[in-house]
Amino acid sequence: MISVLIPTKDRPQLLLEALRSLRHQTFSWFEGVVVEDGAGEGLEVVRRLGDPRLRALPNPGQGQVAARRAALEASRGEIVLFLDDDDLLLDPAYLYRVWRVLSRQGGVAYGEGVLMWGLEEIPFAPKEVGDWLLRDNRLLASGTALPKKALLDLGGLDPEMGDYWDWDLWLRAYRAGLPFRYLRGRNVGVRVHGENQSYGRRLGERALYLERLRAKHGLPPLELKDHLALAQGESLTRPVPQGPLPQKGL
Repeated sequence: MISVLIPTKDRPQLLLEALRSLRHQTFSWFEGVVVEDGAGEGLEVVRRLGDPRLRALPNPGQGQVAARRAALEASRGEIVLFLDDDDLLLDPAYLYRVWRVLSRQGGVAYGEGVLMWGLEEIPFAPKEVGDWLLRDNRLLASGTALPKKALLDLGGLDPEMGDYWDWDLWLRAYRAGLPFRYLRGRNVGVRVHGENQSYGRRLGERALYLERLRAKHGLPPLELKDHLALAQGESLTRPVPQGPLPQKGL
C-alpha cells in the first residue's frame, strides 16, 4: 500500500482538490493521511468525503514538518508519498507507476510536473539526479516517494530543517547510495504563490533554514532559490502573483 502524507492548514478548498486528484488515481490501494495544522477545516473536508481510504488527525506539534512526521507515524503503507495540500496528482496512473518501480527496484521515485503560476503552466523537468543535488533542490516534494523502511533507516524527517526538510532527506538518500527513479511526464501540478516561494513571505526564516541545511551537509554557500526560478533559469527577481490562490477545478 502507498501512504500519501498530506499536511494542511487553512486551505480547505485546495485540500479538497488535492484529495479529488488522489481519488482519481487508477491505483486504488492507497491511504491518504491528512494532518491538520490549522483550525480544523481539513478534518471536516475528510469527514465530508466519507472515503474509508482517507484519514485525518490534528497535528500533535506545530508546523509543516511536525505535521508530516505525525502523518508518517500514523501511516500503514510500505511506501510513503508526499503531497502538499495545494498540489495535484495530474497523471491518473501516477501512483501505479510509483508502486511498480519501487516494489521492483526500491529507491526514491520522483517525477516531472508543471508549475501552476496563475493561469500559466510551466513544465518542470528536474532531470536525472546527479551532483547538482548538492547545489539545487530540483526535486518536487509532491509526488516524491520511497519505502517507509528506507525513510526510517535514513533517520526520518529532521524537524530542524524547516522549509528544507525535503532537500535534507534527498541529500541523505543520495549520500546513502539510494537509487533515484525518474518518472517522466505531466505527473504533478505544483501551485506557485507567495507562501511557497523563496522570495515571498518569511524570507529571513527561509534563509536561516537554508544556512542550517548547508552547515549540516557541509555544502558550499547556497543561493536562495525556488522551483520557478530553477524552471526559468533566473535569479529571484520575478514577482509572484498576489491575491488569492487560483481555484482550479478537476
